[in-house]
Amino acid sequence: MPAPAANKRVKNRRISRNIIIGSEAWNLPPPGHPDRPKGVPEDHTKRWTVYVRQPEGDPVLTTWLNKVQFKIFSTYENPLRTCENPPFEVTETGWGGFTVDIRLHFQPMSGEKAQYRQHFLQLEKYGTPEQQERQEKTGCVRAEYLEVVQFNEPTEALFEALTAEDQWDYLMPQSAKGGKKAAMMSMGANGKPKRGYPNGERSAQLPEKGSEDMMFSQEHEAALIDLLQKKMAEVDAQLDAEGKKKDETEQRLKALRDELGQAAAQQAAQQASGDRSRRR
Repeated sequence: MPAPAANKRVKNRRISRNIIIGSEAWNLPPPGHPDRPKGVPEDHTKRWTVYVRQPEGDPVLTTWLNKVQFKIFSTYENPLRTCENPPFEVTETGWGGFTVDIRLHFQPMSGEKAQYRQHFLQLEKYGTPEQQERQEKTGCVRAEYLEVVQFNEPTEALFEALTAEDQWDYLMPQSAKGGKKAAMMSMGANGKPKRGYPNGERSAQLPEKGSEDMMFSQEHEAALIDLLQKKMAEVDAQLDAEGKKKDETEQRLKALRDELGQAAAQQAAQQASGDRSRRR
């Protein structure tokens, strides 16, 4: 069997991968405190990390991601930081938030150009009172979101890599940390490593049924569609009712205009008749 081509594309196929882009920030001890790291400027109040990570249970990130560049604020030494191996993250200290430019570089076999993302470095508490209370309790302000990277008609080499079984090798029991319990937690009910899909399914399609490891499924999608259709029907019914009320109101207004118009004409005729009588 010939080796996959590095530039030949797989037509009519698209594969997506999820990444987490985020940051975490912690309070620094005040200047003079014995636990404060040495060499940190006195006006720096936070220690922070900005990162690109793979969601738990997803295939290994380096299958398709080659390196990540973080462009932090220009006042930092060497503001363009390049991470060529995991963990793809940058840790620094500071006192204010700013926008971090992130450049994702793909594996050479992908033939894809780098893609850009942005993330605001959130250092202060935010969100609902409950969220802020939790941030205060843990001492950590975390801001992150799930981003989707799509490979439309990937090269044959990339397609083979993205559909290979060894992407989930890191979830195998022998590589799990924490002994037998951790090893068992990394396995699905079918004895295969958890991969974010029920029964180890690897597909661009949603699984038929959900599970503890996968809340989204075709069943869930169908239920949402059914709910949306019911809500749309309710809205349509309300629109019909409002339309009928509008028609009834317009008919009453027309009748009032007609009635008032006739009365006004009669009054004008009577007034004109009286004027003629007085002139005689």
